[in-house]
Amino acid sequence: MITTMTRAQRPVMTERDIAERLRQLCSKADRLKMPSHRHSAESFMVDRDEIRDGLRRFYRELTGHWPDQEASGPPRRQSAPVPAAVLRHRERLRGTAKTA
Repeated sequence: MITTMTRAQRPVMTERDIAERLRQLCSKADRLKMPSHRHSAESFMVDRDEIRDGLRRFYRELTGHWPDQEASGPPRRQSAPVPAAVLRHRERLRGTAKTA
């Protein structure tokens, strides 16, 4: 049995509850119809958003926070170091500004 707790007390989900929620979300995804002459783009977007919202709620119930609030994803790149020539040029400009 999986138990997760956060700051606020919330109901504990059993493995059976988790499996049932996943089954429901998977069946919704299986029934998703792409836009065509029979299914409008609007109905597709509504169904897709419903699945997405269900997954987000499910994730929140399991982990205690929303997916976007995690520090996940690719690591951010560090800014490139400033070349020494640029630093020397800046110092020269500061020096001439003080004497002028």
